[in-house]
Amino acid sequence: MLQPRHVVALLCLAACNDTRGGQQPIGGAVDTEAAIQRYLRHVYLDLNGRAPTDTELGLSTTRLQVAGNTATARGELVGELIASSEYATVWTEELENSIFGGNTLEEQYDTICGIIRGTDPACLSCSLADACACQCPSLTVYNDERANLRLIPIEFADGSASSELERQYAAAFGYFALAGTPETRVRTLFDDFLSRPAEADEIENGRSMIFGAILPDSPAGLLFHRLGASYADLVDIMFSSEVYRESIVRRVFERYLARAAVSVELAHFTATLDATEPDLRDVVRAVTSSREYFDQ
Repeated sequence: MLQPRHVVALLCLAACNDTRGGQQPIGGAVDTEAAIQRYLRHVYLDLNGRAPTDTELGLSTTRLQVAGNTATARGELVGELIASSEYATVWTEELENSIFGGNTLEEQYDTICGIIRGTDPACLSCSLADACACQCPSLTVYNDERANLRLIPIEFADGSASSELERQYAAAFGYFALAGTPETRVRTLFDDFLSRPAEADEIENGRSMIFGAILPDSPAGLLFHRLGASYADLVDIMFSSEVYRESIVRRVFERYLARAAVSVELAHFTATLDATEPDLRDVVRAVTSSREYFDQ
């Protein structure tokens, strides 16, 4: 006669071989191959700007299946995608599209240099197709600046913090040349890099910093409890603030989950970012390896 423990063992073995709808064992849910491949196509497109090749899709599917498709396994795969030069290019292009109002870096500088060449008497004689390459003083700075910004994807792929590279854009003449008044420049900075509108006192203090201090070595404005006397100070104050670190988290959630981060998520991820040189990659990895992202 079978002992009770033997009966239990047989029932368990039978259950392991049984399935229910969606090819999921009775003992618990297992993601289907189709669901895993949907996720892989999604994350490759988001992070590398393209669909995975058939080889990549096959190998990555097997890799996640063998590992049980855990968040840790997805995070390791996502980490490799984020470390690629393709992600550096996608990140840079998306940032430029956002801060340049839909323009690429080249289009932004073509517009600005074209305007300067047509209005600066010293540049009127230049007939080069690339206006920024004209050898007149007012355009040289834009040509040099554009050359440096063209290196951003390489610097990002080499490990430079995203905040340091965003600073370069914010400090560039080509970024704020079309912004208009100092007040508009402050509003644009807040919208593009802090993910919220500037308040009236922030606009006034930022405006004062842009104009500069009246007296040497004296402050011109106060922002986020820090004094500043120049546009460079304004940029430094903004990018070293907790508000900026919160903005990184907000932008990642909106970009990859299409929703705002709730307060507990905002507090958690903001606290994980380095206070001096915050970088968005760890937040991106956590979000795109999450169950919520997988189920999209």
